Amino acid sequence: VYAAYQGNTYLFGGNAPYVEEMYENYLANPGSVPDSWREYFDALQHVPAVDGTNAKDVPHLPVINAFAERAKSGGTKVVMASADVEMGRKRTAVQQLIAAYRNVGQRWADLDPLKRTERPNIPDLDPAFFGFTDADQETVFDTSNT
Repeated sequence: VYAAYQGNTYLFGGNAPYVEEMYENYLANPGSVPDSWREYFDALQHVPAVDGTNAKDVPHLPVINAFAERAKSGGTKVVMASADVEMGRKRTAVQQLIAAYRNVGQRWADLDPLKRTERPNIPDLDPAFFGFTDADQETVFDTSNT
């Protein structure tokens, strides 16, 4: 497939955004592109997917928009200096967790491909050790002074 692309230089360089936009339009409505491009894109639909299946490509714009909306919805919470005592404790705990990984993280690293020795259990590297729960996984803590 790549050899065919090399022979068609209009698919490379400055034309790429134009071709991508046409392909996006084709995925949404195949009749919206000229016949020559529709034939070309139809042929691409017979190329196996990256995972080896025959799954067809889907329009990318709805996926991109869904991620943008999720980002706008504020699914994460940023914690900076605050009057909330519990959040202040967690911010400090995040800094302690970072320090623990810096100081003893190498002891927990999986460096034995033959698995001759077990990795040690180091409680300091477990977020629960510092009082974190699954609910805290989506919270972004400001650690700019770490």
